[in-house]
Formats: sequence, C-alpha cells, structure tokens
Amino acid sequence: MKPEQELKRLNRLIRQFEAVYKSTTDYDQKDRVAGELKKLKNYRDKVTTFHVIDEEEMREIDRVDEFMHFPFLKEIREIEKENEEDYYDREIFHLDLYLIFFEREFLALLSETRCKLDFKYSMERDSYYHRFEYILRQMQDFEDDAGRVRQYQGKQEEDMRKRIFKKKRNLNLEADRFFRSLIKFSSELLEDIDSEGLKCLNCDEVITFDKIEGNKYLKGFRVREALEKLNAFCREVVEYLNVPQIEVQES
Repeated sequence: MKPEQELKRLNRLIRQFEAVYKSTTDYDQKDRVAGELKKLKNYRDKVTTFHVIDEEEMREIDRVDEFMHFPFLKEIREIEKENEEDYYDREIFHLDLYLIFFEREFLALLSETRCKLDFKYSMERDSYYHRFEYILRQMQDFEDDAGRVRQYQGKQEEDMRKRIFKKKRNLNLEADRFFRSLIKFSSELLEDIDSEGLKCLNCDEVITFDKIEGNKYLKGFRVREALEKLNAFCREVVEYLNVPQIEVQES
C-alpha cells in the first residue's frame, strides 16, 4: 500500500474514533478510545515523517471512484441513486440498499429447500430470518425518527438528533454483527465442502427459481458458488460499515 493510501486510511479511522469519543458517555470506553486514537495519531506521524507524501496523489486518491472497492453497492446504487439526495443520512441509505439487496437476492438461499444442512447448521441458518427482521425493524425505527426531525426546534431538535445518532450507531453495530456472523457461517460451510464434509448436503445442486419468484441473482449457481457469493457480499458490507471493533466490544 502506498503511503498516501495508508495516510488516507489512517485519517478515516481517526475520524471514526473521534466520533465515538465525542458521542460516548461511558468513561471507560472514552479512555480506551483515547488510547486507540493516540496510537493511530502516533502511527500517522511516523508515516508522514518517514515518507514524502505526494499531495497531488492524495487529491487523486480522493477523486478515485469511492465505490471502487464496493462492487455490489456500486451496481445496486445505480438503480436508486436519484433518491440519495433526499435521504436523511447517506451511509444509512447505502446500508438500506444492502439490506434490500440481501433480502431480495440472498435470503432465499438460507432456506431448507435451497441450502440443505445438518441439524446444527440448519438451526443457525434458520435464525438469520429472525435476526434480519430485527435489523429491518431498527431501520424502520431510524427512518421514522429521521423523517420527523424537521418538526422540532431548539432543544427538542437537539435531543432528537442525539436520539437519531444513537439509533444509527446501534443499527450499524447490529448490521455489522449480523453480516460478520454470516461470513463465519458461510466460511465454515465452504471449508467443510472443500474437505468433502457433510455439513452441506446439496452443495452441487443448481439453484432455480419459479416464474413467480422471478429472475434472481443466484439463479444457475450451484449452492457452493452461492455461498461464495454470499460470503463476498457480506465481507463487502462489513468493509463498508467499517465499525471499529473496540466499539463493538464496548456496546
């Protein structure tokens, strides 16, 4: 990684930790975040000390397609990007797009008819429906409050914005946990398939959809390939959310 790219990554992490530091009311968490910030800033100082930073290249990096590393988001955003300017929060808008795409294209994979698993993994597979519904309720709750914030003024508006910020944080945390869990789940199944295990009973079965279900993203893929696609999608969502793991541990 070029020093300019590393510097940009560090600046992004520092901004995220600073946001956590300013928003948290937990003094223990504040101390730990302060410690992480000190480490990051010290490392950033070393990068700028030992490398000649090309300011023009830094500007070039800023001009690079921001969705270059998020191919799923880049594609699905094309359909809805005209609605982005009207949305209260751009990052939550993108998370909403991910959730819509997951529900439409991947949730069907996590069913007994399309992904036949042994008992232990069947139980875990089925749990994702309830967990996903909980995230959708959190999203709706956030959107309801965000849609009402303009009705308030003064102290009431300030309190509402704090409430919305907390809901956004909790939504991101829950989504991060959900997709990280799916990464672990799909990775374990793929490892078992590669070792010719018996956790997935139909790994070579081709996925089909009827006319009512329509033309789906996973149509024509074998189950093992669909699990690989699911894994890649979940990794992208986690990378986009970029939730500091210290925040996850302290929540």
